[in-house]
Amino acid sequence: MLLHCYEILQTVSMPLPEQIRKLKDAGHYADALRAIDARLQMDILPEKLRQRLILEKERLRRMQDDYPFDEESAFLALSKDYPTLTRDMFRTLDDEGLMDFLFFEGVKRYHVRFAATLRKDSLMKRRFSIPVSPDSPFLDPIIRTIRDKGVLARRITLESEIAPVEDVFVPGTWRAWLPYPLESDQQSHVTLLSGDPDTLGDAHASARDAFWERTCETRPVFSMKYSYVNTILYADPLHAPAPAQPLYPNAAPPCAEDLSEDGVFIRFTPYLISLAQTLGENAKTPAEKAWAFYCFVTKTVRYSFVRQYFLIDDIGEYCALNLRGDCGLQALLFILLCRISGIPARWQSGLSIDDDYTGSHDWAQFYLDGWGWLFADPSFGGSAWRAGSAERHAFYFGNLDPMRMAANRIFMADLTPSMSHFRYDPYDNQSGEIERIGDCPALLGKQIQDDVRLVGYEDVDEAAL
Repeated sequence: MLLHCYEILQTVSMPLPEQIRKLKDAGHYADALRAIDARLQMDILPEKLRQRLILEKERLRRMQDDYPFDEESAFLALSKDYPTLTRDMFRTLDDEGLMDFLFFEGVKRYHVRFAATLRKDSLMKRRFSIPVSPDSPFLDPIIRTIRDKGVLARRITLESEIAPVEDVFVPGTWRAWLPYPLESDQQSHVTLLSGDPDTLGDAHASARDAFWERTCETRPVFSMKYSYVNTILYADPLHAPAPAQPLYPNAAPPCAEDLSEDGVFIRFTPYLISLAQTLGENAKTPAEKAWAFYCFVTKTVRYSFVRQYFLIDDIGEYCALNLRGDCGLQALLFILLCRISGIPARWQSGLSIDDDYTGSHDWAQFYLDGWGWLFADPSFGGSAWRAGSAERHAFYFGNLDPMRMAANRIFMADLTPSMSHFRYDPYDNQSGEIERIGDCPALLGKQIQDDVRLVGYEDVDEAAL
């Protein structure tokens, strides 16, 4: 692709030509693609419109893979988790907007992870009289240690790998990117223990990755093992006075970007501006205002797996309008509300880790005078609230657990080096990316085999680091 994909992505907030928008909204994807191709063949076409149409072709290509269930198969899939589900109950859930769907060629189809969303939803479980415990055997002891001692430092060791699946591999030159730990406010002592990447990104990059480029006759597997130390200092900005110095004194101070919009990805829309003003109107301090935003996201926005961010036109407003979203949408909405209200806020993302599962996760940082940069995890906080744990809900306003790996500090940061094609996830590098050099699209999720494994962790003496 001659034009850098990041520049093409900047057109995502542009409206489509009316003819193409009508076809897409009606679910006539084949007709929409033909209409796009006809436009792209025009001799005179504004450059930005050309870029928008190229972007939409890629989005339409991907969108159909995200919605495999028709109504009957969706009902049967959800019935496996809730055997007493009736057809009327299913329609009620649909009417309440709890199941993401689109229309494809006249058929209503549901998102690939709609059932997984409702499977883990505490409110849904209570609806079917399934007991929900407020306790988290893994997180609660961690939180109490941080709160009682004021600090917890852990050395964490992970292994990660990425490869093309067998069905899509052909000999050629392959390139791979895996997320690698930043040196950040809470994260230090990053060490590569094994693996042979060609480069490791700058320790303070916007998005840090390990990169390989190999010419391969057989299917490659790119892998590495690394360790780092994550140190969390306890904060209670609602009830305690600010400390004598910021908790993380070496963190970069707020800058203009921490209060601003960012192209098409972080937009201060009229609705979000109004929402921020309404939510914060009774707050007397920035901490109380940030708390109001946190409570709105955690108590009002329902956790939901969503389609690829690449397929959503306005990510922040999508979450606020639909009152549903995953960890990234919730974190981004919190950041937007803070920035609109004059509270510096930043993105951070990478992995969340426990004894049984390690997976992609996003959270936020916000800045308060005296305290400096603090953390907010609306996703974990909302889960705690719905489960009935006020303690965990309060903790994730100001704090994180140390079982994280932060690889990204800016939403939609580019990889190093840049990919030749559209990234599978152009907004965040958490699982990695892989491509073959040549005239072929980047691999989609189902064409990539990726894995990250917890090797182990141990508490360390923070004072001795």
